[in-house]
Amino acid sequence: MHIILMTAIIALVPTNMELAEDALEMSLMELPAQLSAYGVEDVCVEMTGEHSGDWFIKQTVVSVLHESGFTVLDRDVSDGSGIVLRIRPMELVVEYGDVSRPWIVGSKRVERIAKCELMVTLLDHAGEILMSVRTSGMEQDVVSWSDAEILGGSSEWDWLSGELPENRGGGILEPIVVTGVVASLVYLFYSSRAE
Repeated sequence: MHIILMTAIIALVPTNMELAEDALEMSLMELPAQLSAYGVEDVCVEMTGEHSGDWFIKQTVVSVLHESGFTVLDRDVSDGSGIVLRIRPMELVVEYGDVSRPWIVGSKRVERIAKCELMVTLLDHAGEILMSVRTSGMEQDVVSWSDAEILGGSSEWDWLSGELPENRGGGILEPIVVTGVVASLVYLFYSSRAE
C-alpha cells in the first residue's frame, strides 16, 4: 500500500530531477534560434567545468538541439574540425525555501526552487569564438514536507537534494499552540451564544 501511495505522489508532483530539467530547458529556450542565426546545422557539444550533473546537462542539451532539427555530432568520432558548442554549468541546483501551512492546522509545505545558469560558447572550425552568452532558468513550486524527501532522488546527486530548512515551530510546542487556538475559538463561540 505504501509503495502504491508513493508512486501516486510521484506521478502527480514532478521529482527534483524533472523540476531541474524544466529549469535547464528554460535556460536553453533561445539557443536554437541563436545557433540558426550563425547558420549552424551540425554541432559538437562539449562540457567544461566540474559539475556533478554534467551528464544530465549534456543529455538535455543534445535532446533540445535534436528536437530543434540540429545534427549533434560525437566529438570523439568527428575529425575535430566541426563547430563546437561549449557548455559550462555555472549553477544547476534544487533548493528549498520557505516553510508554510495552508491553514493554521494543515500539513506543512515547503517551497522548492530549481535554478540553472549556463555559460554557452560557440566556436567555429578554427576555434574562434562566434558567440558567448550566459543563460539562466528557474522553476519553483510548493510540495508537502513529507513528499520532499521522496522527490529528492539519489543522494549521490547532491545538486538535486537540497537541504530542507530546519523544522521550525515543531515538536511539542506546535500541537499545544494549535490546541490552545482551537479551544479559544470554541470558548468564544459558545460564550457568545450564551449571552
